[in-house]
Amino acid sequence: MHRKFMLLGSIWITLSSDAQAGMTVITLTDVARARFDALSFFLVSYFLIAWAVKGLWNHLAKTFTVLPRLDYRRALGLVFLTGLMFYVVLTMISGARELLTPGAWEKQGMGYRNREEGPHGLTKDERREALRELQAAIWTYAKANDGKAPPGPLTDGISPELWKFQGGGLYCLMPGVRPGGGREVLAYEPASAGGRRFILLADGSIEDRAEGPLKRDLEEQWRP
Repeated sequence: MHRKFMLLGSIWITLSSDAQAGMTVITLTDVARARFDALSFFLVSYFLIAWAVKGLWNHLAKTFTVLPRLDYRRALGLVFLTGLMFYVVLTMISGARELLTPGAWEKQGMGYRNREEGPHGLTKDERREALRELQAAIWTYAKANDGKAPPGPLTDGISPELWKFQGGGLYCLMPGVRPGGGREVLAYEPASAGGRRFILLADGSIEDRAEGPLKRDLEEQWRP
């Protein structure tokens, strides 16, 4: 077992060493290095937990004589089976949650979040209402300025508070779009909204778009 730790340590030192005197070395990419670090941390934690389980088990075996002595190899197997059991149980809980509330959850990274609740605790209704208040202010501004939208956020004539997104940042405004007609994007939530973002169209309607479709729409509007 000591030899295994020595081998892992040698590999880690080899991969983390720097080039000396201009020597060419083969290194990992940032993504590969991050994954290697995560895997190394997992393996070290796994071995340490197995060692702790072995010690606790054998300590209890001194009091409860019915318990057999546990060697390190069996401790590794016990930790692995226990982790696998917890993984299966958590997967079943996630599946049951989805069955009880179908469509209410969406994947975000390695976990899930409620579709009705944004990354900052804001509900869809709250985000839509905030954008609706900004829309009313933009339309009022347009009536007083020959139908033109404001040239940018924080323009005189519209309260600065309306431009602030509650999750952080300011609403984005597309230049050259006149309120009152068409399906062009006029304003939209900043990147801090995460996931699907609400957008305000020139005809006054409010929709939510995923990152990919929103990016394509904005690129098409920027094209001459």
